[in-house]
Amino acid sequence: MDLSRLSTVYNIRRMGEHDASLILDLENGNQLYFNYCPPKPTKQSVLNDLQALPEGKNRDDKFYIGFFKENRLVAIMDFIVSFPIKETIYIGLFMMDYKESGRGEGSSIINEVLKAFREEGFIQVRLAYMKGNPQSKRFWDKCGFTEIGIEKENEHGKAVVLEKVL
Repeated sequence: MDLSRLSTVYNIRRMGEHDASLILDLENGNQLYFNYCPPKPTKQSVLNDLQALPEGKNRDDKFYIGFFKENRLVAIMDFIVSFPIKETIYIGLFMMDYKESGRGEGSSIINEVLKAFREEGFIQVRLAYMKGNPQSKRFWDKCGFTEIGIEKENEHGKAVVLEKVL
């Protein structure tokens, strides 16, 4: 996947272990998220997230990316291609820098990313948010995602699965 196609506004690059402090700083600004998806982030949790893969997937299927504006990290996204089925992309995490929230930039990023996913041949995107998190629910509703009637227990609580057909 050509990551440069994911945005016309931001520079995008894959994030790695050397970016753990940058990611942690961004995550630490989003306390509401971690109220619903504990525990609070640590450098080790960031390093774990950079490596985490669902069963049956490999490193080539995972993209943990940063959206940069003038060398400043504005957003992060973690997604898996062809999961849970070949034509689907699963977004495991999308988070904006708290200083950028509430201005429509997150929605604009998602709209551009979804357009690029469609152009890559994917037909749907799936994700989940932690039940009860009003900010996440509003954001994903605004972006056109709908609940598909699946709720899954995980180590953080109950996750509500959403989907959008491209």
